[in-house]
Amino acid sequence: MNPIEWHQITLPVIVCLAFAALALRLARYRFVVLGLGTMVGYAVLQDQVSARLCPEYFTVLHPPIPGLTDPTLLGISWGFLGAWWGGVLLGFALALTATLGSRPTLAPRELVRPLAVLVCVLVAVTALTGFAVWYHAKLLGVSLDNQLSQLVPKERHRGLLAVACYHFTAYVTATVGSVALCVWVGVERRRRAGVASRPAS
Repeated sequence: MNPIEWHQITLPVIVCLAFAALALRLARYRFVVLGLGTMVGYAVLQDQVSARLCPEYFTVLHPPIPGLTDPTLLGISWGFLGAWWGGVLLGFALALTATLGSRPTLAPRELVRPLAVLVCVLVAVTALTGFAVWYHAKLLGVSLDNQLSQLVPKERHRGLLAVACYHFTAYVTATVGSVALCVWVGVERRRRAGVASRPAS
């Protein structure tokens, strides 16, 4: 697999810094920074575990980053690269659902707790998936095919399978959870509009 190009690393960094600068001036972009920080923060922590269970998940199954083999740096780099765009999309979706229309709006700080709940769900589902895959791979004696087995040490075959599976689960859970969070924002705004329209007793 060809090494990752440096512009594929620097461009996302520049884009994220631009959003951070815009957030200082425009309130709507604070939702973007909030979503970005949440997703990237979670992904970096998750990939710290992944890089230690099986660093080959990043060095073999992903385009290698030239000169980068340290597990901590691998986790930081791929955590950011794998999650920044999802965090931006989540932030924009929250900004639109929380502010568009005539109903009472939500401030970014009001989404901190719901986002924390989303992260807790991600942690639980990811951990459960990783444990289940690891346990059953050991129980069934699962091993990699000849091509991959030459690139990944035998003692990390099950780790690679577990890491790959819980990464996929994390992406799916984050997507479903993000949609659910946007739905909650819409419902909460409608509830507040209903409360505001009731006559004072």
